[in-house]
Amino acid sequence: LEQLRAKTKLPIDVHLMVSDNDFFIELLKDMGVDRVSVHVESCTHLDRTLARVRETGAQAGAAINPGTPLESIEYVLERLDYVLVMTVNPGYAGQKMTPGSIRKIADCRKLLDESGYAHLPIQVDGNVSFENIPNMVAAGAANLVAGTSSIFHKSAAMDENMRRMSRAIEEGLAQSK
Repeated sequence: LEQLRAKTKLPIDVHLMVSDNDFFIELLKDMGVDRVSVHVESCTHLDRTLARVRETGAQAGAAINPGTPLESIEYVLERLDYVLVMTVNPGYAGQKMTPGSIRKIADCRKLLDESGYAHLPIQVDGNVSFENIPNMVAAGAANLVAGTSSIFHKSAAMDENMRRMSRAIEEGLAQSK
């Protein structure tokens, strides 16, 4: 990350999947990261951890695994800059999206809107494929974590995959109207 920050002005988004978030937040604080998401399930004191992320100057996000209820973030909304909805169980690339994922994205959007946090974007990570992107966007996803199912898909070069992703996003935006 230190080497990467020196070579780009693009935002650096870090998704921590660790058991000691606070330790890694301290390591990241001087590396110029722009956004840090922590898993709700791995934080001893989620409110305190999110506050510390913000104190370092980064935006704070809460990552929610497929089986974790959205209510787990209800009392930390004031500390959030975004919500990361996991659509696979974290751990490895190439998984299929869990069955309730699109509904969870839509329910998250509804929770944020009804709680007065309509400005908070939803980030989605896990099987962000050409096929899933339209439904993810239509459900309320604003930030897509692209990987082997889309931007790095083996079927085409990255520039063609980016065009396919753009078309899938446009399709999702059209569905949401």
